[in-house]
Amino acid sequence: MRPLLQVIALTALLVKFEYSTAFQFRHASHSFQLVPRTTSSMLGAHSPSGLDSDALSKSPADLSSDELTVLWSEPTKPPKQSSKRSMLRFALPALGIYLSNPLLSNIDNAFVGKLVGTKGLAALSPATLCIDQMLYLFTFLSRATTGLVASAYGATAESSEGNVDAAREAAAAPLTVSLMAGVALCLFYAVGTPSLLSSLNVHPSLRQSATSYIHWRGAISSFALAQSICLSVLMATRDVMTPLKIVALASLLNIIGDALLCAWPLRMGVTGAAIATAAATVFSSLVMMKSLHTKRLLPKLRLPQRNEFMSLLSYTGPLLAVTLTRLGGLVAMQTSAMTLGVQPLAAYQLCLNLLVFFLLFGEPLSQLSQTQLPPLLDKGDSETIRGNLKSVGVLAVITALGIGATTVSAIEFGSGWFTSDPVVKLLAKQAAPSVFLAVTASILSVAADGAMLASRDFGFLLTMGMGTFLPQLLLLKTRCDSLSFVFGTFTMRLGMYTVAALGRVLLGYGPLGRAVRPGLAARRKNFKQIETS
Repeated sequence: MRPLLQVIALTALLVKFEYSTAFQFRHASHSFQLVPRTTSSMLGAHSPSGLDSDALSKSPADLSSDELTVLWSEPTKPPKQSSKRSMLRFALPALGIYLSNPLLSNIDNAFVGKLVGTKGLAALSPATLCIDQMLYLFTFLSRATTGLVASAYGATAESSEGNVDAAREAAAAPLTVSLMAGVALCLFYAVGTPSLLSSLNVHPSLRQSATSYIHWRGAISSFALAQSICLSVLMATRDVMTPLKIVALASLLNIIGDALLCAWPLRMGVTGAAIATAAATVFSSLVMMKSLHTKRLLPKLRLPQRNEFMSLLSYTGPLLAVTLTRLGGLVAMQTSAMTLGVQPLAAYQLCLNLLVFFLLFGEPLSQLSQTQLPPLLDKGDSETIRGNLKSVGVLAVITALGIGATTVSAIEFGSGWFTSDPVVKLLAKQAAPSVFLAVTASILSVAADGAMLASRDFGFLLTMGMGTFLPQLLLLKTRCDSLSFVFGTFTMRLGMYTVAALGRVLLGYGPLGRAVRPGLAARRKNFKQIETS
């Protein structure tokens, strides 16, 4: 009974973050609407039409009724440059959204690790690899949706209103393709799970539990992929509060399901955890579709037209190749960890899930770039782009250091929530410094990745994907003697990518570099023309 109470307490704390975020930002949004615009300091350089400078200098008591009507009714234009505060109003609710999937995985880990034992936790490692990483393979669809819908919607800092009809049409092709891919995945898991586990060299004692988990989670692949598309549509149209409330409620349902199925009264173990997560995923995807329908954003299911297919393909090909290299790196890490034994594998599963959970604190920074930069790049607004990147960069550094330290604390003081095995806890604590570096590098690379995706610099992404994957693979194959080394290769890979992306922009290369430093790019172009002539 005590382990069950510990698990429920932990998961309640995890979900509390999402609910508190939703409440705080809903309250903040109302408070901003209640502030009257009656002073020149509040109006700044953007004065309402119909008022002269004398009216702006008056106190509220001295204004006429007509002047008061203009001040209260006509909104001011926001400053052109996105402030860190406005970014946080978008990023913090978005954080709660991105934490939903790893939150569900950690809830499963907590129940299984405490109530089933080390073998159950070890079985989750290859099972979640086969499910979560296979779904990760299709993240190019959600990323493509964000870019296509954000460009079609067209909302900028000057106008929060966008083209709803265009956004709905832009999402039609990705949603249809995601449902088709989900059906294919479901069939693949139904037939190929034994071969998949065999190819991963999963220990025979773990295969039955892993197979059950994969079958239940794989059966709702269409719902999982559709959920990611719906989420991308809502966020690309600047709505973060609706999906935040939905995923928070889904997390609560997952906790209840785990308590009923994994623990008491059915005691279904790994299978119960899988059923609870699958049910929460189906619920959240259906509610998101209903929300899109209410907002007139739910697209019709239809085969993509030629122009839509080509537009989607411009994202799909490069992003799929990039995703494959990243997935290959994670699979190589998993395979290397499996050679170390059952207890190191359980410790790896514990550390990896915390790493995935905390690195997603950088995902809202990526989403900020993907939603705000495309319209600015289309306009060629260099000044605003530089301001946007500077703000995102400062937030990324602060977030990376703070969340890295939080991850170490979670491993040092919270590993007991996931396992009672003293060897597993010791191995996890030994790997904590490497996990800190991995989380820090991950958050910085995710922020850089968002800017590269927003500028559609796919050639660079593909080159760096292959250029960092091969050294990581070589190191894992030639020498792998500890979990710290496994996570160290991950840090090396992401660090190389971040440094290369930053250098590319600062030197004026690529679409984003040319937009940030147009003068340098123009001088380089003129110099090349002189050389050729």
